Amino acid sequence: MKIIFIHGMNQQNYDEKSLKKHWLNVFQIGLNHSGYDINVNSLEIKLPFYGDLLSKHHLYNTLDLDTFLPKSISHLHLPFHLGHNTCIDQEHRPCVTSLPTFNPNHSETLTQRLSVISALTKDHAFRELSLFLNHYPKLHETLIHKFLIETYLYLSNPDFMHEVHHRIMSHLVPNKNHIIVAHSLGSVIAYNLLHRFKSFRLQRFITLGSPLAFKVVQAKLVVPISRPPQLQGDWFNFYSPEDFLTAFPLSEAPFNFDPPIINQAIMTLINNPHNISGYLQHPDVIKSIVEALN
Repeated sequence: MKIIFIHGMNQQNYDEKSLKKHWLNVFQIGLNHSGYDINVNSLEIKLPFYGDLLSKHHLYNTLDLDTFLPKSISHLHLPFHLGHNTCIDQEHRPCVTSLPTFNPNHSETLTQRLSVISALTKDHAFRELSLFLNHYPKLHETLIHKFLIETYLYLSNPDFMHEVHHRIMSHLVPNKNHIIVAHSLGSVIAYNLLHRFKSFRLQRFITLGSPLAFKVVQAKLVVPISRPPQLQGDWFNFYSPEDFLTAFPLSEAPFNFDPPIINQAIMTLINNPHNISGYLQHPDVIKSIVEALN
């Protein structure tokens, strides 16, 4: 069984080797905390890297989440933070933070509690904005183009899409079983790829923090939107209710497939709920991968 990890956006400060090392580190932590005696180095895992293609196309992601917020929230500078939840996607030295369930603290100070409230307030604001914009695809597309150039480039530029697909397809082997684990933009890429190339077998499809529920994304997918034809097993979709980029599950039309997508809400990192660290080490995500391996 071959595992294919497909990363999301904002990975330009990595290269293929360093990003794979980061993902494997997170995955190993999740396996250990879940009680599985599995060494990631014993598994056949590939992580195709496409973050450098933005530089090749002379385009850079200009996402600034605080520009989405009203000034009363974005200018809220509180004199505290949670030291164990400070990871961001684009850091030069990747760190891995444990999920709250792995580091229970029954005696939090008032400062820590207020910090959590602050982080959740921002996440809720982003989520409500995402829900609102989903009803206005043109406005949503304009904002994606301005703030999420990487997503827009993939969805709108056939040359960029072809290069990304080529890198992933080089790791897929005909007539061999695969597990695809795709995060964020990676889930959009994986869905498109699965409907364009059908010469390999897919045992399980796992999407993490997927924006596929947004209409502006659906409008640019291969139509009709359907269950991947080569998927032999289940499609698991994990989302965090606090993750504004995945504001709702893949359960309504056009994703009301039969058999249905198995949607599951999970708790990720409070300060950065969309980060891969919060998704890939979660016990339920780990279980869905290990079950498919067996």
